[in-house]
Amino acid sequence: MTFLAVEHLSVRHRRAVTDAVRDVSLEVAPGEVLGVVGESGSGKSTLLKAWLSLLPARSGLVLWQGRPLTSASLRAFRRVVQPVFQDPRAALDPRLAVREALAEPFQVHREPFSEATLARLLDEVQLPAELLPRRPAALSAGQRQRVALARALALSPRALLLDEPVSALDVSVQAQVLTLLHQLQVARGLAMVLVSHDLAVVRTLATRVAVLFAGRVVEQGPAADVFGDPGHPYTRQLLAAGIERGGDWATAPEPGCAFRLRCRHAQPSCLETPTLSGGAHAWACPVLK
Repeated sequence: MTFLAVEHLSVRHRRAVTDAVRDVSLEVAPGEVLGVVGESGSGKSTLLKAWLSLLPARSGLVLWQGRPLTSASLRAFRRVVQPVFQDPRAALDPRLAVREALAEPFQVHREPFSEATLARLLDEVQLPAELLPRRPAALSAGQRQRVALARALALSPRALLLDEPVSALDVSVQAQVLTLLHQLQVARGLAMVLVSHDLAVVRTLATRVAVLFAGRVVEQGPAADVFGDPGHPYTRQLLAAGIERGGDWATAPEPGCAFRLRCRHAQPSCLETPTLSGGAHAWACPVLK
């Protein structure tokens, strides 16, 4: 059974006239890593926040263990589905020592813990117990992100939703944290949703990939297929560039494919709203099928 999913999810920011996330349906199974890629402004972070129920959806559902997430199930959901955000300085209260930050999830959910429990959490993210009395300002960026990760792991979650988890770190530290994430994912059997503009980061961890453009999923499938034989023109362009492009390029209005003004393959059929088709590896392009 799919552990975590969104169905036909649409999200619109306040005062906006169009949706930032448009009719997105995705799922992640236990032990699977879903990578979500796309340029700036494509809706990646908005999707993740709505999936965490931190932003309201205009329409659609968040599904947890096959059932719609409700206000009654939200507390239990947030125990087993934990976020890890881009900036650990924002994620950690500067007034709290590491000890207090790690203890907080146990206190909120009224779970017993000890000093040894907190030390084991630090050990799991490859940090010494000597850091427990320190505050975030006394830690390096890499150490802060590891503490944020340890706190996310405190209540033994089944899924982590990660928003650009290494983009604020130096390249050498990025590699260490990515290796740690892979080790934790395998050891704990975690489901993960990994949002990143860095294709190399997603290649490192993801088993499946979804490509977002203008709030829509334009391609999804096994990572090897999407990276090795991309179907949608936008995915091909993104991979050819190798990096995220800025979000200032022209986007065609609805209805129709939002990418059509930038696509050399555009045809009259692109004026119709495209749908994903093609099985396990699917893309929303009526021309390149």
